[in-house]
Amino acid sequence: PAPQPLSPPAASMAWTAMSYVRVCVAVTGFIFMAVGVSLQFGSADHLYGVPMEHLCQAYSGSKELSDVASFKALLETVADQRSKCLALAIDPATGQRTDERWQQTAECCMDHSPERRRREWWITGICAKPWITDPDLIGVADPDTGPLSPSDAMDLYSSILGDFIGVSEPGAYLDANAEFWCKNCPNDYRQNCPFDMVDTDSGEDGVQTGELCDCPGGSLTPPGEAFWAMDSDHTISADYVKCGDKADVYEAWLQALFPEWSTEQHSKAKSRFLTRCWENKSFLGYILSVGPTLSTIAGLICLASLIPYCANSPCPTIGFNFAMLGIALTLVGFWPLSFAGASRMLSRYNFCYGLSDPLVLNMTSDSRQYHSAPVFFNGNPCYDVNSLGEHKWNPFVEEIGVFNSGYVTGGVLSIIGLVFLLSAVSKSSDIVLEQKVQTKENGRDANEGL
Repeated sequence: PAPQPLSPPAASMAWTAMSYVRVCVAVTGFIFMAVGVSLQFGSADHLYGVPMEHLCQAYSGSKELSDVASFKALLETVADQRSKCLALAIDPATGQRTDERWQQTAECCMDHSPERRRREWWITGICAKPWITDPDLIGVADPDTGPLSPSDAMDLYSSILGDFIGVSEPGAYLDANAEFWCKNCPNDYRQNCPFDMVDTDSGEDGVQTGELCDCPGGSLTPPGEAFWAMDSDHTISADYVKCGDKADVYEAWLQALFPEWSTEQHSKAKSRFLTRCWENKSFLGYILSVGPTLSTIAGLICLASLIPYCANSPCPTIGFNFAMLGIALTLVGFWPLSFAGASRMLSRYNFCYGLSDPLVLNMTSDSRQYHSAPVFFNGNPCYDVNSLGEHKWNPFVEEIGVFNSGYVTGGVLSIIGLVFLLSAVSKSSDIVLEQKVQTKENGRDANEGL
């Protein structure tokens, strides 16, 4: 026998029950999506804006950033060491430069530029551009042309300190390493040290005799204060530091370098530096934000599609299309994190807690250098053990890892929420259409009338 149509009370009860389930599914999906999108936006905002204090705390145990005074001390120390090396080329008796004396200068320069990497000592390092002999780095002058222009001065200092502070050219200060950003220094091996070594024969724990580079304008990590080994590829770490903090330190560098500039000139240079930093991060910001933005639009349209007036309109189709785009671009947003972003940097660190020598080098030495902060035997820094041997996370890497996980988790929740919303909207549209077909004007009664 043919099924009998539901009586009006029974149909009303069935409709109410189905509506209740659909609303529950839609609300559940919207909650998942809202939580996921919030996690994505919050994580993307903080992932590439880690406070520089966390980098400096991990690097030296101190949160202090470089300031004008510390940069001036750095410049004065460099000028003094540079003058000593270049003075060796002059014969005291005749006051002239000789080939034999130039060899002494070259040896002094190479001793204070230990890893020149196939570049000659007069190109980069403490004695870069040796024809500029004025010992005063603040207002340095070329003996033939007079005071250097700001661009020439920046080029000179970038050549002298580039290997040490991680700057390859005057326009590359965005990628500088922690030596530039942080005021204090770790009592550990540091590459390309241009200064004489510190006398460390005190026998204190955590101090490696004969291997500590001086820290002009700051101080070495005192005993009892912890720091962590850092990845040598500083350009990756620099990408995650807050642009505002970078701009503040860069302004202090310019104030130490060009004290004759006005406050307005320093501020304008800082503003341009800050703009460049934002521009460098804008592409990643776009990729990380477009997915959650489209997911939010899709969620709102899907909620509107539950209203009977909108259910049989283009709204469900529009919501479906936005949801597909949101899901696709959310998955695309995982790519820069996995292959070119935070995951790539996190993979350079090892979990070392519970391991000892020879797997983990801590307070021991290899053929090249001494290690005070623990590193894995393959050279990867330890993430979860500090220089005191304590089981504590590297604060800089930990924050990046938390927000990286937050973004991925938010993306997964957002996708799950959109699936729930699409299911609820699809069923709601079918029911509204079915109701319209069964009305007197469009359904069985209308046919009987014909």
